Amino acid sequence: MLINAYSTRHESVPHDFADADERFRWHESGEQDAAFATALTELDDYISRAGVGQSAESIRALQRHVLDTQRSYAFNLDSGDPAQLAELADWATSANAILVAEGALVDAIGRPLLAGKHGAPTGKAPLTAESTQRAQMIRSWLASAHGLQVPGDLAPVRSKAEILPRDADDVGLRIVGLVMTSDFASSVIANHPLDQRAMQAVFPRAIAALPDSERELFKDRDATAARGMQRRIEAANELLWATGRTTLGWPSAGCKPSQVKDLVLRRGESGFLDRLQLRDIDELTDEYECLSSLMWALDNQQAMRPAVHSDADPLIVAQRLAALEWLLNPQLAWDDIDA
Repeated sequence: MLINAYSTRHESVPHDFADADERFRWHESGEQDAAFATALTELDDYISRAGVGQSAESIRALQRHVLDTQRSYAFNLDSGDPAQLAELADWATSANAILVAEGALVDAIGRPLLAGKHGAPTGKAPLTAESTQRAQMIRSWLASAHGLQVPGDLAPVRSKAEILPRDADDVGLRIVGLVMTSDFASSVIANHPLDQRAMQAVFPRAIAALPDSERELFKDRDATAARGMQRRIEAANELLWATGRTTLGWPSAGCKPSQVKDLVLRRGESGFLDRLQLRDIDELTDEYECLSSLMWALDNQQAMRPAVHSDADPLIVAQRLAALEWLLNPQLAWDDIDA
């Protein structure tokens, strides 16, 4: 029986099955493998079509698993051998993988993940114990310390075995780009746009790395877009924290733009990027879970009648969360996350 497996772990998980083919999502350059990305898009499309009529929560979980897949495996095993089937279940659990077997998308123990000829969708997209335990701890803290309840259908963020952060230099360029964009947006709102050519002369790599939405602001100088992008100083501040260059408090009050600008711009591009390093992955994933849970809790409170209010500013939380979504999901472009 041919098995195709989609694992969220970035390290290879060894097995002894026959005719093995293993593929990693990323080239050494940091670019995605185009064929790998295409295969994941096709699987995501299949889930969308085949999942019509199933709970939105279960389909979202499957699609998120596909989005977060780091390795794919293909191999053969004897479906009539109970020992091999047991070995497959153990391996798939270790790999945090979903499987395609005999035309069905199944979990580690063979339960269907989509309704079809193989039966009702009784399986679940897998989560690691680390992710689940972190989410329980942080959500309990949000409830006890801040009175915030996180909806039960919010999946936890991935574990450190499933996350490959972006390169520190790329993060540094994004910080500089966010600060310049926010500063330029403020100048557009004040009707005195800064000289883009002067900015490009001092920060050429950061300007070259700007996403399309920010390039359009520099080109069109649209005041409406500027009012939205002015807040990106909060995303820059979050990434500054991620590189150990600042500290953060509870997101109830905005950062001081002048302080952030001074930290980022005073030494020029190469000076800021020099010896830039990311915090430990455990710190980053804790912060990611906290922001993700907090954002959902705030959304949930706004939906209550009467509405329950928190001292956390949802606009600040959204910017901080966007920054970490980008940092810890290199398969996603900034504009996709920002949207």
